[in-house]
Amino acid sequence: MKRNLRTLLGIAIATGATPAVAHHSFAVYDMQQNVEFHGVIATVKLRNPHMAMTLTTTDANGAQRTIDFVEGAPANMLARLGLRPEHVRPGQEITAIGAPRTDNPNAWFLKAIILPDGTRFNALQSPNQQR
Repeated sequence: MKRNLRTLLGIAIATGATPAVAHHSFAVYDMQQNVEFHGVIATVKLRNPHMAMTLTTTDANGAQRTIDFVEGAPANMLARLGLRPEHVRPGQEITAIGAPRTDNPNAWFLKAIILPDGTRFNALQSPNQQR
């Protein structure tokens, strides 16, 4: 009986892990691009499984545009890199680097955040690679 339960539990865990691995593909983003935006944070959601943020930019003619970072690194990964909620509050100016979705040029993956003091948080690197 215990052996059957362990086998079923093992199968359930293995089966449940498969969709999670498939979910974390970057195939819908053009990760070869590094487009830089400077602007003011309009909204931010530091959450798992992925952070999300909108940034309001202003061009040389004064026209505003909202950049929608629909996906970024998980909040716990960013925290390990040293990013804290007080670094990315609405109203703060930052520079963000993104990769556009291939099927929706108005949606972006947030690859990096650069604070006004130059501190950079690369979402796709480990803390050891940041230094």
